[in-house]
Amino acid sequence: MLPDSRAIAWNELAAGAAASVDFVISAEELDQFAALSGDYNPLHVDTEFARSKGFEGAVVHGALLVAKISQLIGMYLPGRDSVWTGLALQFRKPLYVGRQARVEAIVEQLSPATGMVLLKLKVRAGDTLLAKGEAEVLLVRP
Repeated sequence: MLPDSRAIAWNELAAGAAASVDFVISAEELDQFAALSGDYNPLHVDTEFARSKGFEGAVVHGALLVAKISQLIGMYLPGRDSVWTGLALQFRKPLYVGRQARVEAIVEQLSPATGMVLLKLKVRAGDTLLAKGEAEVLLVRP
């Protein structure tokens, strides 16, 4: 059974509305993503190689962070009736396997004429900013 996605009506959205998703990427999930994407760069899949290049360990693929943003948008803010139309993301620091992280979104702007929602995004591990950016999301209305 699939989880239910939250459905937020247009008139329930307001600038400043926020949502977040906490997550941890396991070594198994990293391996599954490498297989799915075909990205076996040793910085992602070989802990010793990554350490030899100055990282603390295997670096989580940036696309896995984007997948968590997709979860936040599609399931929580704005939720079920939305599809994103644009994403701009700047990566600042790496996320490592097994570390607790959070993706956060805040509604920055709403356009009633087009049904567009602009979300400001941050991905953090504790107090460390891993990535920041914004997403443009279309809230489909009946």
